Amino acid sequence: MEGLCLVLVTQLFLSSAASASPTSDDQVPAQLSLVGAEEIFLTRGLDLLIAQYGAEGAEGDLRAAGAHPNPGLDLGVVYTPPLSHGVLYYLGPPGTSTGSTAAFSLWGFNLGITDNAAIEDILSGKRSLRIEAASKALAGARLNIADVKRLELAQLRQAYTAAVMGRLNVAAAKESFDTYDKQLTLNQKRYDEGAIGGLDLSRARQAQLEALQALDQAEAGAKQAMASLLFLLGVRTMPPEVTLTSGIGYATPARLQKVSLESLHALGLENRTDAKIAVANLEQAEVLVRQAKRARLPNISLSLGYSEQCSQASCSSEPAFNAGLQGNVPVFYQQQGEIKRAQSSASAAERTVAKVKAQVLSDVTQALAGYVAAKSQVERMESKLLEQARTSRDLAQHMYQKGAASFIDFMDAQRQYVASRLEYNQDLANYWSAVYQLEQVTGTTLR
Repeated sequence: MEGLCLVLVTQLFLSSAASASPTSDDQVPAQLSLVGAEEIFLTRGLDLLIAQYGAEGAEGDLRAAGAHPNPGLDLGVVYTPPLSHGVLYYLGPPGTSTGSTAAFSLWGFNLGITDNAAIEDILSGKRSLRIEAASKALAGARLNIADVKRLELAQLRQAYTAAVMGRLNVAAAKESFDTYDKQLTLNQKRYDEGAIGGLDLSRARQAQLEALQALDQAEAGAKQAMASLLFLLGVRTMPPEVTLTSGIGYATPARLQKVSLESLHALGLENRTDAKIAVANLEQAEVLVRQAKRARLPNISLSLGYSEQCSQASCSSEPAFNAGLQGNVPVFYQQQGEIKRAQSSASAAERTVAKVKAQVLSDVTQALAGYVAAKSQVERMESKLLEQARTSRDLAQHMYQKGAASFIDFMDAQRQYVASRLEYNQDLANYWSAVYQLEQVTGTTLR
């Protein structure tokens, strides 16, 4: 029995500890590819979730726009006290009587129902216009989700590329530090043997320290880039240790083998969600103009009623039914202000459509120019510059070890090689960022 109690207490403790521990809903796997990062973002990206909640709110607005007004109900009770004369007792001529000798209390009630302009709302078309306007707003909200995906996915891909570049820079900085560290060890040995002077040893020690400084900076940059990536993935707890498995090696996407400004511009006009949002906003603004004009018709309410009044002896009147209409008479104001504002909003929406189309052309032109330049830089770096820098470094190191070159010559060649490595990493990042920028400005996947 004691053993059973111990097991139950242990399970209760473990369950409570598990409930107190932070959830893993915002964590990422230890091995993260670019495709995996995109899937995580589409599941729990913060900006994307905010846009989805906005669409849900627009769905509620559409439901409210199509709702019928609730009917109005009017209930009343009438009580007449048992008086033998009227309230205005002596207002008649002298000698006349205003009341009867019999006195009975009278009870009555009235019942009224009104449609609160529900029938007029349907017949006048006001309800259909509200539904149409809310439908356009919902379409825009759903397009906004797609636009957030377009913008944020490009930002996510660029952040992933920057994080990969940061780790490549760390690797280049480590290689440089290892080179200087080995050279310092070699110079210390040669100095002890009397083969070199103290100046070369001091320069080797300085170069090793500078390489260590560069390594610290590269590691800090890599951590900052990873933090930016994890933020876009919705990570809200301590950053985990993540290994990025997708590289940024140079490759030309098939759809970009033969590309032109005209074809990219056509893709942008066809697929850009912000252009579709502008069109949806224009359509909604046009509906709102019609809605404002239709609002000049007064809201007419229909009412039906029933009343009767009786005493203990008899009823003072026959049961009565009544029907009526109620509404405002548009004599002094006919919605001129609302119509003017709606028309102004429609004109602004029309200009916005033209602006977005011009923006598409500008974005595509700039993105294509950036892509062409980045592509050229990467190809030039891979074909000549990087290999030439490596060859110069190796030759300078060999000549210095043979005594045919100074340590300064070797340091200059090593610095130039490291700078070329870092420049190559940056060129690769710029190239893929340019590809992702082209995807963003055209609203399509080009890889």
